[in-house]
Amino acid sequence: MRLVFHIAATIITIWIFLFISCKKEISCEGCACKNKPPIAKAGLDQVITLPTDSVLLDGNSSTDPDGKISEWLWTKISGPVSFNIIKSSDSSTKVKTLAVGAYQFELKVTDNCGHFAKDTMMIIVDPVLTTNHPPIANAGADQTVTLPTNVVNLDGSASTDPENNITNYAWSKISGPTSFNIVNINATQTQVANLVEGVYLFELKVIDAGGLFSKDTIQILVNPESPSPTSCPPNNPTISCTPVANRPLVNAQLVSFGTLSQTRGMMAIASAGTKIVFAGGEGNGVGVSTRVDIFDFVANTWTTAELSQARYGIASTVIGNKIFFAGGYKDANRTSSRVDIYDVVANTWSTAELSQNRAEIAAGAAGNKVLFAGGIHAEDGYWGSELTVFSDRVDIYDVVANTWTIAALSARKRVGMAATTVGNKIYFAGGTGNWSVYDYNPTANIDIYDASINSWSVCYLNRARGGLAGIAVNNKIYWAGGEIWENFPEDIDQVEIRDINSQIFSLNCLFQPNSYFSALVKNNKIVFFTGKGAQQNKFDIYDMSTNSWSIGILPTNVGGATISVNNVIYVAGAVIDGVLSNQIWKLEF
Repeated sequence: MRLVFHIAATIITIWIFLFISCKKEISCEGCACKNKPPIAKAGLDQVITLPTDSVLLDGNSSTDPDGKISEWLWTKISGPVSFNIIKSSDSSTKVKTLAVGAYQFELKVTDNCGHFAKDTMMIIVDPVLTTNHPPIANAGADQTVTLPTNVVNLDGSASTDPENNITNYAWSKISGPTSFNIVNINATQTQVANLVEGVYLFELKVIDAGGLFSKDTIQILVNPESPSPTSCPPNNPTISCTPVANRPLVNAQLVSFGTLSQTRGMMAIASAGTKIVFAGGEGNGVGVSTRVDIFDFVANTWTTAELSQARYGIASTVIGNKIFFAGGYKDANRTSSRVDIYDVVANTWSTAELSQNRAEIAAGAAGNKVLFAGGIHAEDGYWGSELTVFSDRVDIYDVVANTWTIAALSARKRVGMAATTVGNKIYFAGGTGNWSVYDYNPTANIDIYDASINSWSVCYLNRARGGLAGIAVNNKIYWAGGEIWENFPEDIDQVEIRDINSQIFSLNCLFQPNSYFSALVKNNKIVFFTGKGAQQNKFDIYDMSTNSWSIGILPTNVGGATISVNNVIYVAGAVIDGVLSNQIWKLEF
């Protein structure tokens, strides 16, 4: 009996020993080692002044929530060459022989299960005593994208300042292709859009309250687009969308944002850099206007300028920091060939001429090319006259070579096209035929211009139409609504969604037939805003994240020019219940 007891006691003793031993070492080989990683704390940043050339590195505030820290490791990750960490494996140690400059030291702590964490601290060594140090700019890691993705995020939030007094950020391009658009050059975080194939170098400059600054660069590599299918689905108007009943209703409102210097409608609106520009138009008591209202959303200031020629029905498009305002109606009888070009950074204006005077042009930009396609050509005639001629003309401006060339649309002369850009390609979709020969029938043709190789191809909408809205988001193009002709004009409610890579399309329906309206993006939703539809106090909302539709409801009927900038939709020159307003509104829902 004693022997049995002795054996049992021995076994228990060995088991306890093994358990304690395992618990003590926790090698994770003989026991489950599932715990949380430690928390590294390298201590506060420090500033010293020579001849003091040493600092205590103290990581003793590091903790582990469910174990213990078994290893410390100090390393220098940036700064002058001169330094000497006395014992890099101690939780607390000294670093000596520091020289003038800014050092960054990293502490890595490892727990008894092998999990680790890192933290950094900065040491600034001044030659003489000072109260302000320059900031340290950090433009972020280099990035690579592949077309048709042509937008990247710029993030300078990792920039630091010893006194925490950074007052200004400024992004600029210092090398690379000419096509680009920095959405907000003075924001900590912003986007750069309209990128084309090539290597860009962008610079971030940060300035502190004392006027000291530093700079850092980020490289953006834009790879060419993978070859896409050459075929596209033929138009098949027998395939139609299925209306969806009982869509959710969303209350919306127009919030007053600003006031135009002149009450006018039918303006052109465009945005580049930090500015939103409201150009030209027509209004009671104003007539056809040259006025340009300019809002700088960083400085929060309004200024005015004048177009070189009064007109309305102007086409606008943007490339880099330049906005192009092309063509338009000089009056009810004549169209214009004038192009006013506004450089929003230099705050300068210049002019050019289209090869043919016309209004209601479809305009787009890709690569280093700006295109102005189709429209109404009427020198002495007016809309509805046999002297009025629709155009198949395309004027192409190369911003690098500073040259103009001419091309022609396929199929027919037309107006009321939707122009959208994906990658290096501009898609001119649909359009209505030439009035002068009483040919009202629209076309299903999509003329596609590839700016990278200066070539054209043709694809087709599912259904021929003019006056449609178009927008490109996430490599898909949404073509919505439009006008068809039988014996008289008739709006349609079809929305065609085309995946540009696969050329697969799907169909959906607007809540009502509509034409000559706008498509904009807000909060990952596409807003199809008012138009000629019967209910002009309602608009369609498509949520891209949930693939769901709803209907926005305004308290009044609204029609006007719109633009979406920094996730805000602006409405200007609006007709509110039949009365032209001088207000600029923000659409909220």
